[in-house]
Amino acid sequence: MPFTQTKLFKVFVAPLLFLICFFVILQGSPRFTGFVLLLALVVSYIRFLWTAKTRWMRLIFVAFLIATFLPIDVRLTNYPGPPRFVPLIYGMPSPKDFAAEDRGEVVLGGCIMRNNPPRWVLIW
Repeated sequence: MPFTQTKLFKVFVAPLLFLICFFVILQGSPRFTGFVLLLALVVSYIRFLWTAKTRWMRLIFVAFLIATFLPIDVRLTNYPGPPRFVPLIYGMPSPKDFAAEDRGEVVLGGCIMRNNPPRWVLIW
């Protein structure tokens, strides 16, 4: 019997992995793509409990890990122009940074810098 079919995996290991993923997002830099993939991971776990198929759960878990540690993220902010990647600036912004944000050339990330922040964001 495969390990993923055991009661230990279904009741203890998989929920523990979800908690670890949740704390990775909270302790690191909160990312929109990470939250979306974490929700998809929960849905795939519920599907796994009914069907005992782990393919989607494994794929979404790997995608979550990749999205959490990539230097890019997605922001749902309306900026002028087409969708594009722009730099994300942390720390105390200068007047030049405020003007660049108004033009849609950069995104200001705030003063507090967390672990592993994204460097670029996709805006539209």
